[in-house]
Amino acid sequence: MKTRSPKPLLTGLMWAQQGTTPGTPKLRHTCEQGDGVGPYGWEFHDGLSFGRQHIQDGALKLTTEFVKRPGGQHGGDWSWRVTVEPQASVQGIQPPSMAATMSSGPPTQDCPC
Repeated sequence: MKTRSPKPLLTGLMWAQQGTTPGTPKLRHTCEQGDGVGPYGWEFHDGLSFGRQHIQDGALKLTTEFVKRPGGQHGGDWSWRVTVEPQASVQGIQPPSMAATMSSGPPTQDCPC
């Protein structure tokens, strides 16, 4: 995720559902049409300072929220919250393994975001 600001904070989320299928769990870090994730998308955002998105991945509903509070010497403070909710129809689901990524550096060849 990247804001439209001139010096954006880049954030990302990776998750893997444990115990759903035999073998190695699938590590996800994007939502693409046809990859079995969905529906997904932004509920609301302004592109600069706040937003909320939902991602449905099988029996899990992930919600990410961010807000920027203006001020300070570097343009403001960021808060980011990730909520994972198992769907009521599924019993005994295990929480996913998760990792958050953040960068305030310039885009690179690997990530031209």
